[in-house]
Amino acid sequence: MNQIVFILCFMTLIICSLTCLFSCGILICIIHHLYYNRLQQEDRIIIIHCINIYSLVSAYIGLLAVINIQSVLGNLYGYDFNSSWCIFSEYLISILISSLYWAFVNQALFRLGRVVYPTIRWLQSYRLYIILPLIELISSCILMSLVVFLHDVVYSPENYYCFVPFTRVFSELWLALHSYGSQIGVLLFIYIRITIFLRRQTNTPTLIVKQRQDRDLLVIRRILITVALLISLGVPGIVFLVKSFITNTDDFLTFPFVFFFISISMIGVCISTIIFTPQLKMIVVKIIQHNRVVPLNDSLVGSIAARQ
Repeated sequence: MNQIVFILCFMTLIICSLTCLFSCGILICIIHHLYYNRLQQEDRIIIIHCINIYSLVSAYIGLLAVINIQSVLGNLYGYDFNSSWCIFSEYLISILISSLYWAFVNQALFRLGRVVYPTIRWLQSYRLYIILPLIELISSCILMSLVVFLHDVVYSPENYYCFVPFTRVFSELWLALHSYGSQIGVLLFIYIRITIFLRRQTNTPTLIVKQRQDRDLLVIRRILITVALLISLGVPGIVFLVKSFITNTDDFLTFPFVFFFISISMIGVCISTIIFTPQLKMIVVKIIQHNRVVPLNDSLVGSIAARQ
């Protein structure tokens, strides 16, 4: 048993389990709020984005927890998990992370339509942001299937799960492009376009319009923090990819370390999405206030006693 791998996987398992429970709880609260409240069009779209993001986070981090359970059991008892499920889990995890990044692109697209192109109504359509995730999920399934057909998903007896080795350069670049690079590029393009537009509108004489633009700019700045977290998710993988390309070898600590870093970053994504999305933050605050126990003051206790 490799103690370093075991410790990393065990810590990742704990973090993933807590994050999965947290994101599932938030997801249930969002769905409950959407079902029992009549919301405006804009708020409904934002809530749909949040549902998409948290459902993908829950699925992704849950699958990551399962993979690390395999690694922990393998290190403890020497179980062999080399099976078709092992290959499928690697394929599925690539699809989920790709769809998660596209979910943030959809959020950015809505902001682009709302701020820069308010006259283009279909960019603010409720149905668009229900259909888009399905299209993106299907396209991710098709694109990610290439690495399976190339038989580049292999089982690691040291880590007890399957992955695409960094020495398979083409497959790794393919995964990096379609599960990370394309989405980050589109995200940066959209938010740079919005920022430039808002900067050029600073001389708007109407106070109401200026206040709205200031609010939009503040929201964009907050969202960029989440985008920075998303970019950071791929940094360890890129570093190890370059290292493997130079040395032409795979370090057995690569994926345990990458998964550990991803699990921590996902906590940041979940929390930042709440903090920087006013509608979602309002839902969470209402739940906290509703469940808070308010202590009785002395006068209220006295009045209750007098009635009795």
